[in-house]
Amino acid sequence: MTQLHSSFQTVMQRRFAPAFMIALNAGVFLSLLIPRAAPLKVIVIAAAIQLLAGLVYYLIYQTLVSPAAESLVYDNGFLLVGCHGQVVSIPVSSIAAIWSRTGLNPETITLDLSEPTAIGSSVTFIPPARFPSFKEHPMMATLRELMARAC
Repeated sequence: MTQLHSSFQTVMQRRFAPAFMIALNAGVFLSLLIPRAAPLKVIVIAAAIQLLAGLVYYLIYQTLVSPAAESLVYDNGFLLVGCHGQVVSIPVSSIAAIWSRTGLNPETITLDLSEPTAIGSSVTFIPPARFPSFKEHPMMATLRELMARAC
């Protein structure tokens, strides 16, 4: 068994990042009130901006982070994918395509499957973080090599 992906990056994006964003937004909003009372108009505008920023963050979170698998393990021609408490065995030969979203934080890799599984017809995961992320992640080459061996 070869561990291709551990859950550290996914756990950080699911637990730490949202808590940090909430604290940051609350701090920015409260900074308007603590030094001196701001006019009501300024508070309403700041609250609207904070709500809009929170909504954008939530939409990005739901699109990129929430569906991400927690673990990806290669074992004798199969990928064992852990996602939301389920572990699914997927033959490497059933991977139809591999693509990634580079230049984003978090960067994601998606495996499109030729046959649907219990967790869906694609598997998305967050590979180990790196800087800068404008080039293809090295994990893509590893996955392509596994696909070539399976054919």
